[in-house]
Amino acid sequence: MTGPDGHTAALFELLRSLWDLPATAALGSLLPRDPESLASYYPRLQEFVSAAPRSNAGTIDPAAIIRGEIVSMDEGSVIEAGAIIHESCRLILGPRSRVRSGAVLREEVIVGADCLIGAYCEVARSVILGPRTYLGHLICLVDSILGSNVSVAGNVVVANSTVTKKGPIQLNYCGSKINSGRSHLGVLVGDHVRFGASTTICPGCVVAPGLTLPPHVVLHGTIDLVRRRALMKQFFETWVEDSSALTEGSQA
Repeated sequence: MTGPDGHTAALFELLRSLWDLPATAALGSLLPRDPESLASYYPRLQEFVSAAPRSNAGTIDPAAIIRGEIVSMDEGSVIEAGAIIHESCRLILGPRSRVRSGAVLREEVIVGADCLIGAYCEVARSVILGPRTYLGHLICLVDSILGSNVSVAGNVVVANSTVTKKGPIQLNYCGSKINSGRSHLGVLVGDHVRFGASTTICPGCVVAPGLTLPPHVVLHGTIDLVRRRALMKQFFETWVEDSSALTEGSQA
């Protein structure tokens, strides 16, 4: 099936394959799997956090700045000195996960097991499913969902709105623009993805599972294996050209 309707169906089939988490699981029911659940994702996230059981089995350093609500911290979780839980934040922090010094968390944030929010990150209105998903330093993650075993290197920025801020964010799939129903949307990242450093991710980007991406690129639309190969080819060609230019310059 081709055409806009076929592309919409194919895109949401991809979304349903991003995360190895059944819809019957607690967080699985929250994930966007069709146009309606994507459009209503943020209100459903707010409802999920409101309904979550309250607990605190983790460790908060006395020098952490807690202005918001710690909804729950599981055993072994840590909020380090200098981390900032903004007054708007409602945080669910999974077992053995850590928020490092200088990180700022705003509005609803859910972090799964064995995850890391690195130093000086900003995270807002996002779900880090985990387990074993790591944000390096100086990362801006907003209105986004990250799967399990995702690694984000330093200096990665996720944009969540267009420059003009007119109308909903459009998802791009095979040349078709598909209405997300969202005024703000960052990136939807599948399981087992690795991002290189200094990457900019445009609003409404979707990244298929299992991809390793090069550093210093701009990601937009749907990133699948074909796009990944093109990005890697471009990166290595640029790297060879730059290396050759440096070698020639040193010999001059």
